[in-house]
Amino acid sequence: MKSLIKYIATKVEKLSFLLEIERKLFGNHDEKLSKYLKMRFGFSLEALIATALIFGLPFGIISFLLLVKKNLLLATVLSIIVFCIVFVLVKNSITSTYELERSILASLAPLVFYEFSLNLEVGSVFEAIQNISRSKYPIISQNFKEILDKISLGQKPEKQLLHYASIQPSNDLRTALLTILNADKKATDIGKYFQEAENDYEKTNREIEVKILLTIIISTFLPLLLTMIYVFWDYSWLIFTVPLIQLLFHVFSSKDYRISILEETIMAGNKLSELEECAELLEVYGKFLRLGYSPEKALTKTVEVVSEKTKEKLKRIIKRIYSDLVSLRVAWEDLVTGFKHPFAIISLKTVNKMIEKSSKDAGEKVFRIAAKLREKAVLERKRETLINAQRLKAKIITLASALLLGFVASLIPIVIYSSAFVFGKLSTSPIDNLSIAVLLLMAVIIMTFTNCKVTVDKNIKLQVMMAVLAFLFAYSVISLLQHLI
Repeated sequence: MKSLIKYIATKVEKLSFLLEIERKLFGNHDEKLSKYLKMRFGFSLEALIATALIFGLPFGIISFLLLVKKNLLLATVLSIIVFCIVFVLVKNSITSTYELERSILASLAPLVFYEFSLNLEVGSVFEAIQNISRSKYPIISQNFKEILDKISLGQKPEKQLLHYASIQPSNDLRTALLTILNADKKATDIGKYFQEAENDYEKTNREIEVKILLTIIISTFLPLLLTMIYVFWDYSWLIFTVPLIQLLFHVFSSKDYRISILEETIMAGNKLSELEECAELLEVYGKFLRLGYSPEKALTKTVEVVSEKTKEKLKRIIKRIYSDLVSLRVAWEDLVTGFKHPFAIISLKTVNKMIEKSSKDAGEKVFRIAAKLREKAVLERKRETLINAQRLKAKIITLASALLLGFVASLIPIVIYSSAFVFGKLSTSPIDNLSIAVLLLMAVIIMTFTNCKVTVDKNIKLQVMMAVLAFLFAYSVISLLQHLI
């Protein structure tokens, strides 16, 4: 299907009158996205939207013709919905590649900025590019290898890096690279960059909160709307679309939060305490280096001061140095493997390049790295608080929605008999009451799963169980009260 869309879009690109119609209908578009599609697939965003219209219109027209004899208003509304769903599916099937790449780059931007700026502390721009290319960053490492190929042909590293920044789909990565290029080698203000990034994150967090609220509202009222249509107009086939539409909505809504999901995934399994632990280690180690101790002696002094957890890690590498007679650099690599947090790993790897040089100079640099880690740890702690608050709100609203849907499911018999009183006949058979309740319960499960995904909540099973219990509680209580009355 994706190949067919690409083929038609390529043909549409050559038809100027279709592109002109699209421009009049939709106006201007994202130039970056259009340029990306042109470079990647050979057609513009205008051609893709025109193709989505070509796919969506037949489905909308057919839906209208099938329903118009039943009810004109219903036929109009549902045909528009079908058209919009097909249009968005076709468009997103291609643009999702761009959105995914941009999200990955945005999530990796802080890591790349941090590693690049630390590498500049001990080497040149060329060496920093080399180190990034050897890392395992998706997309970015491969792009930096291509930059190295161009540099090997005589191009200047700074010029190639500037060009790479200018064509980035991600504003975050572009800002990170330009910040590095515009800053003095020894004066790159990492703290300031992360503080600005944190301000942007807080703004994004507020936007995500609004989107989560909209997601929950739509997830709640969409099944209600379809259920009411089924009950009052006797379209039995509509009820089976409730969980299907919820699934489609889950797919589309999840994409809006891809950045936060990727950002959280990068840190998956990484403990925030590791940053603080690493910062403590480097602070003490840098202090002893500044006092003129040799790298090995400074390490033995550090063991006497740091916390027990860090002390155990240091004792292992000291044993390797003095018992196994390995070099400090090799032993330090073992220390790096004991950490999982990416910022801690980058910091320790950078320090490993410094410790065999002048102890006092290395001590100053190590101490500065420790200060940067402290700043990052404070910001991550603040971010963790924001994420937890977001998850709590989503849990409360999800449970409230589950209770509401359970309440509605229990009132279906009353609605059915009320419609019989108004219209003179039962609009559905009694056996369908249970099927409606089951499908609404499925909608609750999908809604809960969606909300857990958008807030990156790992306790999905627990949240689904709580939502199901809330639905069943409301359903059973109201049903019991109906029987008592």
